[in-house]
Amino acid sequence: MSQKKNYCVIGLGRFGYQVATKLNEGGKDVIVIDKNEEKIEKASKIFDIAFKADATDINSLVEIGIQNVRTVIVGVTSIEESIMVCANLREIGVKDIIAKANNDIHKRVLKTMGIARIVVPDIEIANRIAVQALYNIGIDIFSIGDGFSWVKGVVNNEAVVNKTLEKLDLRVKYDATVIMVQRSGKTIFPPAKDTSLMIGDVVTIMCRNEKIKSVVKLLNVEDIDND
Repeated sequence: MSQKKNYCVIGLGRFGYQVATKLNEGGKDVIVIDKNEEKIEKASKIFDIAFKADATDINSLVEIGIQNVRTVIVGVTSIEESIMVCANLREIGVKDIIAKANNDIHKRVLKTMGIARIVVPDIEIANRIAVQALYNIGIDIFSIGDGFSWVKGVVNNEAVVNKTLEKLDLRVKYDATVIMVQRSGKTIFPPAKDTSLMIGDVVTIMCRNEKIKSVVKLLNVEDIDND
């Protein structure tokens, strides 16, 4: 591999394939690796670089040149193989590793190896559904732990239109912070205190979990079950 690539995805199960596809659609340079020949044959029709290789073999990774990749995402299903792959990546000097863990035990093992960015998809999805059900709302909510969540919703409340973030004063009133505003295909990040909200804006807000319902009502009163 002569040219440095942005990302490498190891393991083309549902998680790995979805991550690789989204990165590819976002215009990123992506290398995909799997030991299954059928998966690689399918992937080679979509991704520019697809290797059939066993990532538990450190020599295979070195030959491919993974040490030159900026970020490696490990989506290997087998816990044993996942640990071996992450150990190999650490040994050859890959600094930015994102690993999928099957459960909390798997996550703890990866963490002790120095893998800082670990996701447990099933748990994260379950938490997201639980929070949505708890607050009777259908907009996007992403738990970020320690009692905080990101709330992403569409502004559909005339009461906040044309009011600046400074005037809305979400930090004091709702213990919340507007992280990003998306409008007409453009992203306002970070938004300034004089940024005004408009109908149709997609707003991402970080807030405490107990404030989620109030924040959603502020953005879009139609997404609240008032019963």
